[in-house]
Amino acid sequence: MSSIDTARTNRGRAYAGRSSVERREARRAALIDAGVQVFGRDGFRSATVKSICRAAGLTERYFYESFANSEALFAAVYKSLIAALEAEMIAAIEAAPAEAEATARASLRVYFGHMADPLIARIVLIEIFGISADIDRIYRAVTLNFARLTEDLTARLFDVEAITAGADSRLLSMGLVGSTIHIAMYWYLNGYRESLETVVESALRLYLAMADNAPADRQPAGR
Repeated sequence: MSSIDTARTNRGRAYAGRSSVERREARRAALIDAGVQVFGRDGFRSATVKSICRAAGLTERYFYESFANSEALFAAVYKSLIAALEAEMIAAIEAAPAEAEATARASLRVYFGHMADPLIARIVLIEIFGISADIDRIYRAVTLNFARLTEDLTARLFDVEAITAGADSRLLSMGLVGSTIHIAMYWYLNGYRESLETVVESALRLYLAMADNAPADRQPAGR
């Protein structure tokens, strides 16, 4: 077999300009998109492989090509939503002025902007709980990662030593992340009665309260 034939075999037979690997990746992406719609609309326990395949325009054969079961798809959907959220939050932080209030506001606006989509909010805030021990571990890992991001952001913008004053910065960060999640849950479960800006400004007060508790001679710049 020539090197050209070997390369063609490795890529898979091309069809409509795409290799078999590319077509499989496209089907997987379509199932994840369908999972957002079906899990977000019906919930994990009411969603079926058949309904997900119908939404994706694929047969069940192709579902099992990429996922062992609905839980595996749910994990992929959740990770995909979180990855998009995290990337946009980091971009917003980097683009914001290097000032505590503006940076915190930018990241919170992205977070609550994503949670304003009821499909995303139901998956990320509600359906994630109680599925399995494996999904619980994924959720804990995501929460810890957001706590690390919050801790890093706090360290960049505030005099952490003055703010923590003997407390543990990681625990404070977990508290901020937890309170933000619960505000989002309340907002979603109560039908988005408050405006996005009201929710952002309300959550922002928790972040700024840390700086306000620092001694007057050690307030962060811009406060």
